[in-house]
Amino acid sequence: MSYRMSSVTRTSSKICKSVPSFCTAYVVSKDGLSSVYASESESGLPSGSLVPKGNSESSETEEFIDSSISDLDDSSGRGLSGFPSLPRSNLASENLESISSVEGFNLYDYLTGNASVYANKDRRITPCTGAQSSISSQFQGSDKVPTKESSLLGFMLSDKKGSDKVPTKQNSLLELMLSEKKVSGNKDDISTELEKLKLELGHIQGAYKLVQDESVDASHQVNELAARRMEVEAQLSEIQARVDKANDDVQEQMAQRLLAEEAATQLKDLVRAEVMQKNRLLAKASKDADRKARLEKLLVLQGDSYSTFTWEEIDNATASFSESLKIGTGSNGTVYKGHLNHLDVAIKVLHSNDSTSTKHFNQELEVLSRIRHPHLLMLLGACPDKGCLVYEYMENGSLADRLQRRKGTPAIPWVDRFRIAWEIASALVFLHSTKPSPIIHRDLKPENVLLDSNLVSKIGDVGLSTLMPQKETLSNRTVYKRTGLAGTLFYLDPEYQRSGQVSVKSDTYALGMVILELLTAKSPIGLPELVERAVEDGQITDVLDKSAGDWPVKEAHELAQLGLKCLEMRSKDRPDLKSVVAVDLERLKHSTAVPGLAGPPSHFMCPILKKVMKNPCLAADGYSYEHDAIVMWLCDQNTSPVTKAQLRDKKLVPNLSLMSAIASWMAQGGRPLME
Repeated sequence: MSYRMSSVTRTSSKICKSVPSFCTAYVVSKDGLSSVYASESESGLPSGSLVPKGNSESSETEEFIDSSISDLDDSSGRGLSGFPSLPRSNLASENLESISSVEGFNLYDYLTGNASVYANKDRRITPCTGAQSSISSQFQGSDKVPTKESSLLGFMLSDKKGSDKVPTKQNSLLELMLSEKKVSGNKDDISTELEKLKLELGHIQGAYKLVQDESVDASHQVNELAARRMEVEAQLSEIQARVDKANDDVQEQMAQRLLAEEAATQLKDLVRAEVMQKNRLLAKASKDADRKARLEKLLVLQGDSYSTFTWEEIDNATASFSESLKIGTGSNGTVYKGHLNHLDVAIKVLHSNDSTSTKHFNQELEVLSRIRHPHLLMLLGACPDKGCLVYEYMENGSLADRLQRRKGTPAIPWVDRFRIAWEIASALVFLHSTKPSPIIHRDLKPENVLLDSNLVSKIGDVGLSTLMPQKETLSNRTVYKRTGLAGTLFYLDPEYQRSGQVSVKSDTYALGMVILELLTAKSPIGLPELVERAVEDGQITDVLDKSAGDWPVKEAHELAQLGLKCLEMRSKDRPDLKSVVAVDLERLKHSTAVPGLAGPPSHFMCPILKKVMKNPCLAADGYSYEHDAIVMWLCDQNTSPVTKAQLRDKKLVPNLSLMSAIASWMAQGGRPLME
């Protein structure tokens, strides 16, 4: 039933929507009047609006309307639907007839749209007073044709005013109809509004879906942007890492560059220092060469091997034997530093003119005047009247002073100590090999070993030396000579002390004690026993002189063993100086020596042969040459090989001082250039 009613309502609503706006439509169901759709000209409302009900009528009017509608239902045979809430009442049939007979008006036909309020369509409502004038004024101000509602309202109002044939219930019915019409119009408006709302809802839903889609797209874009941002941040992080790495590399390269520049600066400083050192060495070598040349002039005078000086020259050279020039005092005399012929010298003055001192003076003069060796102190001249000997000056003093580091002198490096031991042994071998008679020193000790500016050692003070018998030197047996006891305690051969017989092995004993002092820099008292225990216990490093540096343990151990062998109590148990001791010392010297990179000094080179000279000779042009080379040169021409100037003569003088310097240089490890 509800479905049918909703279907009827939809049908009537569609029909009423098609009615022109100037017409009034009434919807009637079998239950009665359902709704009224007033025209715009009648109600002043939009088309399809419901006419509101009147609220001031009495129950009598409601009964009249109900009965009239009932009669309409009975006469037409159709029911009015759409007004379930409309009250129903039993009205007199004559009331409905009276209403229907007014001016030939049929209410059913009008309500169903089959009749008009006017019999004649040309009929118009004349404006009156009250409600009539207001309605008619609306018609007059509009060009529209009056609608059914306005015609019915005008008809009923005119009848009520003019003839009073229509009762008051007619007005109530009219108001009810207009009210129902307004309700129906309101329902239609509500439906329209619902449709509009549905459309708006559809639009809103579409907009919402669009916004939702846009939101989803925006979310995707945000996610993409976030991912892109993360990628960009990762790229930025990678770029920043590369930049940081590049900065670190730049800083590292700058640091390396600074280090390289600093190293280059240090290298330049080292090169500059080496160049300056080389220049100093060259200047010093030149100075030494000049000094040696002056020594040569002192040595070669009238065929004598030494020069003779007067007492006045000796006194002037020593500033009257000033204490400030005093070097030291020995058993035979006092040594002063002097200056003769623009050359620094050491002058030894005997204590007295007794026979013993004179003997020592003559013996030393005899020995040193006829021998030359790089490691023997060179005799320059003498003053026989006063017992004075003139030697070359040794800048670093004695070996004892340097081992004990007196006057704050620096310690001797261990590598130089190996070399000094070999130099002393080579000088002793030279003394023992002299012809026709061997020479025994008899007083070898660190005080009699002198050091020059390059720490090259030379043995001095040979005043106690003695000559061995010539006829017995050809034997392979050890040659002894009975002589008076001479020398220094702790360095004397025990056999020499007991028997008074001296031999070449007496110097070997003294050399052994000097070797132990080179190793330890200790006093000779009890030194052999101390070193022997250290060697036996394998603790040789405990007794070595730490100030000399880091000793090579193996070589130091071998040197200590060699020194102990030289200190054997019996001479026959001591090794041979030339074949054993000197050979072992030379091997140790070469194994511990630091190879030099510099070549030989230029004044050691022969200008003709361009190699180190072995037998230098001084020519008239002032230059030294190898003897054989200059002799061959002078055979063909009389000019200088260096200056190309004419020579005033062809005399050649042996340059003994230069020969000694060359021998000393070769003893330190220098080697002549190969041809």
